[in-house]
Amino acid sequence: MKLSTKSAVLAFLLFMGIRAAEMSGSDPFSRQWIFSSETSAVIYWQLGEISESRTSCVEYGKTESLGQSTQVTKKPRWSHFHRLSGLDPGSTYYYRMVVTDTVTNIQTVSGIYQFTLRNNDKALRIPGDLQGPPYILDQPDAYYILTGDITADGTAFEITATGVTLDLDGHTVTFGNNTSEQVFGVLFACEGKATLANGHIVQGARSKDYSCAVRSHGRPYPTEIFGISTDVHLKCAYPINFLNQASDLQIHHNHLYSRVTELESRHYPGNALLQVTISGGNIQIHDNLLTEGCHWGILLREGGINVEVEHNDIMHHQQYVNGYALAPCPGSDIHHNKVTSTGRGVHLTGEGILFHDNYFDHKGHMHLDDMPQGSRPFQHQMVELHGVKFEGNTARNCQVYNNFVRIVQKLPRDSDGQGLPEDKMDNGVYVRSTTGTITGNYLVDNQQNWEPDRWRNYYVKYSPDLPPARIISNDATSLYARFQGAVAGEYAIYMIWQYVPATPLNIACYDPNAMNQVYNNKFVALTEYSQTRHGDYGDSGQWASTIMFIDMTHGLSTGEGKYSIYIHNNQFVSNDLFFNGSAEVNMTVPLEDNVFTLVDTPLLTVRESRFRAVGSALEKKVKAARNDLKLTPESDGGQSSLERNPDFDGDGRLTIIDVVVLLIKICSEPYNPALDWNGDSENTTGDAIALLLHILSANEAVMLSSAWAAQF
Repeated sequence: MKLSTKSAVLAFLLFMGIRAAEMSGSDPFSRQWIFSSETSAVIYWQLGEISESRTSCVEYGKTESLGQSTQVTKKPRWSHFHRLSGLDPGSTYYYRMVVTDTVTNIQTVSGIYQFTLRNNDKALRIPGDLQGPPYILDQPDAYYILTGDITADGTAFEITATGVTLDLDGHTVTFGNNTSEQVFGVLFACEGKATLANGHIVQGARSKDYSCAVRSHGRPYPTEIFGISTDVHLKCAYPINFLNQASDLQIHHNHLYSRVTELESRHYPGNALLQVTISGGNIQIHDNLLTEGCHWGILLREGGINVEVEHNDIMHHQQYVNGYALAPCPGSDIHHNKVTSTGRGVHLTGEGILFHDNYFDHKGHMHLDDMPQGSRPFQHQMVELHGVKFEGNTARNCQVYNNFVRIVQKLPRDSDGQGLPEDKMDNGVYVRSTTGTITGNYLVDNQQNWEPDRWRNYYVKYSPDLPPARIISNDATSLYARFQGAVAGEYAIYMIWQYVPATPLNIACYDPNAMNQVYNNKFVALTEYSQTRHGDYGDSGQWASTIMFIDMTHGLSTGEGKYSIYIHNNQFVSNDLFFNGSAEVNMTVPLEDNVFTLVDTPLLTVRESRFRAVGSALEKKVKAARNDLKLTPESDGGQSSLERNPDFDGDGRLTIIDVVVLLIKICSEPYNPALDWNGDSENTTGDAIALLLHILSANEAVMLSSAWAAQF
């Protein structure tokens, strides 16, 4: 049987979609976790390969025939969180997990599992056994179960007794629906152990700044939170905020979502999807999804012993300057996290941080800045994007290893105001309303309450047939712009995203004897601009650099074997610069045994040198040390120098088995550049597809077994 190229590719995709887990050893349903209550359950898992992302759903029912399904997730993710609600108490349910590759539309399904809903006869039931809201949980060691959705004008729950478990049983808690006070969905106010489980906590229509879905203040007591999803949206609101003295804390298997776009200041306190101020330690944050927000992802303040952040899936949206996906505290262990944010990566400012085995693939656009603090209106700044950022005199003895970090500076994106605010990371849409009227140069919407000049220099799309207008100013209810016609009804406020330069390794270590190390990582910096430009702070330009030095001007190290930062045994890939700096580097920065590869994917910038503004002394040291600088551009993403050999099984023939072996190697060696067959600086199934196309297009013999051919 002979297949056309197209048929062979489709056959291969279908076959691998069915058999990928078995053949590659990568389980798309790894780290499975389930929690069941009386009428609901939460099911969580991760894809086996951290570089992969898929949409998903859970199919379930009372028999193995299933018959029901959760809603398919909108965006592909590494981690997957699904809640099954409205189930029959005491019943046994069967379920299976389903993931879909959005590129090939191939589905992969798990085996069928089962769970039985619990029955807790001793539980206190809300609202039946308590008056509220607010519901005061004041019975020590009691198990409280929510039996229906509730709405509270202010705070919904306050836990005041030790040993309390609050099981929301899959229901929705709406807090802060109509109050001028700072309020909370669940407030931990007890002096002792407490647990919160399995529910959806939503911020209502009106409450004061800094309200939180979940809040604890000054409690150094054991606390566990799992199976919670959030949706907050008002100014400075937090999904979870542990303020002061957090200790013995476990936060796991949650989905923290925030639609907040307004801050008091980007300096302090800023805002985060998850903020924990630590005292004592024993903090475990793992297997959470964190989505959107406007500033930080996970922000750890102060510090303590045994602080670990791992296997989290972060897709945050940095809309204000200095917001990172991860902000570790001193001594913390940060590993196996995936960041696909529109925003900065990790901020290393403390001592003894371990940062390893993480996967970053992100981009960043202009950010809002109140400089000086508290000034208005916020100004848009174009500041280079950091992947791994060392900063300050206190960043000492940190170890960064076995990470993949890629940043691409993309060309501007103008959505023309199309799309929904929930997709603002891509389309830039912040407001979509149907209640606008235009008179002259003013669009008035009395349903709004905007901060003055909040939307200055944004765009308003007010007619499908007319171009958008740039907003000159605004007050609480009106926009001032050069409107070309009076059109009433729907309008959208949006921003044309301008993307900032890529600096996957950004170094500002001011202690000459800091003794930081960076090794066994892969850093990729790419720009889509063919013409480069360098500017100042706030207008950083159009470029990319694998390493960026900021103010590394604090002198040489003192003492034999001392250094500020030691960079060795890494891979650096760029289509522009390898090194860039704000000033000539005069500190001790050994660079040894690194490979620097220049690529022309997506294009190659024109440069006299791939070193810029770091000083001749550093450049000479790099070239004299054991570094491999591959300065001849490679159109295959840097693979020609790696002696690409398509015969992956080593049998002297090119067959479908070579593609399968490549897939297996990709799963076991996700950062090996020799496996990056399609030159996109990632090791994914796309490389296997590219290899298959290579074999077919080269008219090589493609040997398909009868078992393989019989399937098509």
